[in-house]
Amino acid sequence: MNLAITVPLNTFVKLMHELGILEYKNFIKHSFQVAKLSKQIAQNINLDYEPEQIYLAGLLHDFGLVLKASVENYELFKDIFRNTPDIEKVVLALDKKDQHSLLSNLVTSKIQFVNPDCSKALLYHHMSGNEIGESKKIALLANCIKAADTISLANMRKKRDELSAESMEEMVNAIEKDRGLFEEVKKASLEIIHDYTKIFDLLDERDDFSSSKQLSLKDFETGAKLIATLMDLRSPYTRSHTFLVTRVAKQLTAELMSEEDSRFMTVAALLHDIGKVSTPLEILHKKSSLNDKELLIMRRHVVETHRMLSRAGIKAVADVSASHHERLDGSGYPAGLKSNETTIYMRILQVSDVFSALVEKRPYRDAVSLNEAIEILEKEASFKKLDSQVCKKLKELINNGYLDEFFTNRFTHVLEDLFELKFNEIDTIFERDFDGWEGLF
Repeated sequence: MNLAITVPLNTFVKLMHELGILEYKNFIKHSFQVAKLSKQIAQNINLDYEPEQIYLAGLLHDFGLVLKASVENYELFKDIFRNTPDIEKVVLALDKKDQHSLLSNLVTSKIQFVNPDCSKALLYHHMSGNEIGESKKIALLANCIKAADTISLANMRKKRDELSAESMEEMVNAIEKDRGLFEEVKKASLEIIHDYTKIFDLLDERDDFSSSKQLSLKDFETGAKLIATLMDLRSPYTRSHTFLVTRVAKQLTAELMSEEDSRFMTVAALLHDIGKVSTPLEILHKKSSLNDKELLIMRRHVVETHRMLSRAGIKAVADVSASHHERLDGSGYPAGLKSNETTIYMRILQVSDVFSALVEKRPYRDAVSLNEAIEILEKEASFKKLDSQVCKKLKELINNGYLDEFFTNRFTHVLEDLFELKFNEIDTIFERDFDGWEGLF
């Protein structure tokens, strides 16, 4: 494979847009409204940042809300994210102290294709402009996001999907009453609301993003981590799944192939379950065996993974990511690929996914031990379902203690991967914010 692969920045935005379903429907809708509105407000006041960077800041401004809500109060997260289009109520119910702004800043600061100023502005997107102790430029950007957030929240409160005179009036009132907005930001916001050539497009379902920028796999990986986190946070049973699959697949690829190959494998592993966003939680959480129709819905996720990644412009990744349930004897799905139709990337991902699923708890069974998992893998390899060389290499890694540390409080390692900080640094940051933090792991 040509490892000089680049990924369009458009791909990241398209994949974020694909997540707008089920629990994330309202969250993603709000995120894209804020992205488009922030960019337009900033352009109207001639703010000197690249428009695509302002867009990304608006798009990612509330990521921390999902992280905080799912970790701290999963049952409330599951209910309120699915059933409450009024995002302001979500914030008031799940984050009264506005801690999600800090989380959004910390995570986006590690995304290589996000301007550091844009990441920093997320810290202040709920603050009054005059209270922001940064440069005027950053304060203005944060204020643009604040205004965009205010407009979107007012729009999301409407009871009908279409934009009405009443909802437009509510948007105007919300902006006029907000004393935390700079005058130039307030003026630009009101002009946009009253501009019938723009406001309807800014509040519709489209992503309306276009960039010629190409990302290296290394840089794109930092954004793929965020997408993987959104996927895994949907369920407590998958909270560390993607990061474990990725850790295993990355190391196996480095051992069997090269470090360069492992970069591609990392991206494919991070996105392998993205199609599961369309799988209802009642199926993911069922405590007994799935019936035939439920099984069809569950298996559909690999088809969706391939379609979503292909639509986003990364078919080479799609082919690998969507192969994790294939088996070398042709008994897998969705394509029933046989040994001669699979690549080493696919084989590594298959072993990594099976192993990770075995050592994780599921609603219908407990996790198995590392040794039991290896025995099951070896049995599958003897039946020509999984690659024996890959299974052998994984056994060597396990015997050498490669995953011992990960299996001690494994979710802390997910957070370390995401924030690129040691957990004691994260714990220090959140010690006063997260009640019962230690009990989560």
